[in-house]
Amino acid sequence: MQASGVLSIQLLVATLAITPVTLLLKPFDTGKAISRWLLAKRKYFGLAAALYALIHTVLYLRYVAWDWELVWLESLDLQFATGWIAMILFVLISVFSNQWGIRTLGKHWKNLQRLSYIVAIAALWHWLLLDFFVHDAMMWIIPLAIAKAVHIALRVYPLFAKG
Repeated sequence: MQASGVLSIQLLVATLAITPVTLLLKPFDTGKAISRWLLAKRKYFGLAAALYALIHTVLYLRYVAWDWELVWLESLDLQFATGWIAMILFVLISVFSNQWGIRTLGKHWKNLQRLSYIVAIAALWHWLLLDFFVHDAMMWIIPLAIAKAVHIALRVYPLFAKG
């Protein structure tokens, strides 16, 4: 069960790191082709992360023998509530990650996609609260924080800005 959750977080962090990586590669000739490829595939990395989160959830439900009362009681604990918040938002984002979703939500679609950062924080918090080995989760929290810091920094001060 844990492996599917870890893989989901790894794919999500990799997905969220794509924009900062493309911003870093943008000034270089070979970086443009890599950036285009990464941006074209970003949706699939995100959907794969959501799929592994769904697998993780189904394995959890199987582990508790589909006991909905136990699921409800455990979901009241912060360690499980963060996982459910992440999963619900992940499903919502995934459902609208297509042309129909873009048309339906219009200008609000991008705001929904930005909830991916909340998903990442909730999923990582879920991991931290359930795992005794904090360094395992930190291996993914730190790259996410660095990627977001680079993203913000490059938006505020563009690399190799003209003029």
